Amino acid sequence: MLPSTLQYTTMTDTPHPTASRNTSASTVPLLPATQDSEEAPPHLCTLSKRNVFGSLFSRTLPKYSGPYPVGVRDVELSIPTETFGDFRHKSMPNVSAGLSIDTVLFSLFYPAEIDPKTKNKNVVWFPRLAQTVDGFIRMANRMPNCVYRTVAYPAAAAAIWGTTFPGMQDAPLKNPPEEGQKWPIIIFSHGVGCSRLMYSSFCGEMASRGYIVAAVEHRDGTGPSCRVTNEHGDTKDLPWVQWSDLEWSETAQQPMNDTTLRHVQLEVRKAEVHHVLEAFRKISRGVRVRENTAGARQEGKRRAGAGAGTGADYDWSRWTAIDVEKPIVAGHSFGGTLAIAAGDDNRFNWTHVVAFDPAVQRLPGLDPWHGKIKAPLLVINSEEYCFGREFPILVQDIMPSAESADMFIIPGSTHPAFSDVFLILPDYINRLTGLSVNPLAVIDHTIDTTWKFVRGCLGTVVNDEKLRVVRGMKLTRGEVGPVGELVSWVPA
Repeated sequence: MLPSTLQYTTMTDTPHPTASRNTSASTVPLLPATQDSEEAPPHLCTLSKRNVFGSLFSRTLPKYSGPYPVGVRDVELSIPTETFGDFRHKSMPNVSAGLSIDTVLFSLFYPAEIDPKTKNKNVVWFPRLAQTVDGFIRMANRMPNCVYRTVAYPAAAAAIWGTTFPGMQDAPLKNPPEEGQKWPIIIFSHGVGCSRLMYSSFCGEMASRGYIVAAVEHRDGTGPSCRVTNEHGDTKDLPWVQWSDLEWSETAQQPMNDTTLRHVQLEVRKAEVHHVLEAFRKISRGVRVRENTAGARQEGKRRAGAGAGTGADYDWSRWTAIDVEKPIVAGHSFGGTLAIAAGDDNRFNWTHVVAFDPAVQRLPGLDPWHGKIKAPLLVINSEEYCFGREFPILVQDIMPSAESADMFIIPGSTHPAFSDVFLILPDYINRLTGLSVNPLAVIDHTIDTTWKFVRGCLGTVVNDEKLRVVRGMKLTRGEVGPVGELVSWVPA
């Protein structure tokens, strides 16, 4: 049983020789210095205690531990239309070919000023429950109907309806602690079957520690449901795209699985990330970006509730204090694939690449992979991931291609544990899915290790004499280590 609050004691940071590249002192760290040393990181506790019933009764996710309050803002921007792929939908022959994007949507998690209007109002975690449940039914290759909805709607409502996370909707961005400093940026990419808000614990905690996190809602057909709002206020819903429903016009033999579709979706994601960064560059120069405010108003009403404001007149003037030239990219599962692929893309200049259980089989050009990740790479894996087909590809092809690479494993964890889901569900349900560790421990280890990595302080983890180390290209069950601990992996 974990104590109510885990403590991570950190001494003066000693950069690990294979850890991250040097970063400017003007951007990191932004947290207040300790009394003992200006170089030492603050002594931070992890997320607050989690009830064994999850959020079933409290209906709120754990509070963040960093020194800054967290603001949350949804942003949707119009972009020039781009189309990817040459397929058509068999069940929807009148739909245009391929995947087209003409807007980008992302949620910002950021250090915020206390806003009296919203400081006591948390943000709704799952604002479009019915549409999302229908999307999950489609993902199971079933058509939503009265029978499935009668079962799925009450179950989903009982588990997550009304669940919130501790953020202030549309609060003003906090000024950096010292004049001339800038807030560093993290771009976060969600996995298949997920959405941008399903990783609020990671994104919000990093924001509370001095980072601006842009969690992208990918419009590539990998999410259960997504609403697109154009600059005129017109809306449309983008559903899950089933690979078997596609007919590829320029392919003699039709694909036998979803790999070809995933390659196209990966290109969509990289384009979306590119447009998000371009928008940040404009904002950092004081250029006012035109938001699709009709969508913002609709989303704001769902997310913040009555009286919290729509955010349509949001003040962007403080956002010139962001360091868009030194971005960080992170993601889970297929989002981890995006992080790795973007690390190999010359359009980007990442300072760090972070991947949780990356779906490396989805990378194009394997056998072997000839890409090069032009930044330090951190990989954090669940124990479940280490016994699958992706693990050998990761350690043999992907990690050696990075500027430097470190991998950690969390024994007892499963693939979905990096998201908020297991924090919400009761423990007895989590155990039925195979999770044998407190889900809060997974989030704690993930956040703490990532935070030290992007600060250039991973040596305090790697050089810990108590840290268990495992080696080799293939691991077996029980070999990884005690449940709930952080384990380091190194080549044999």
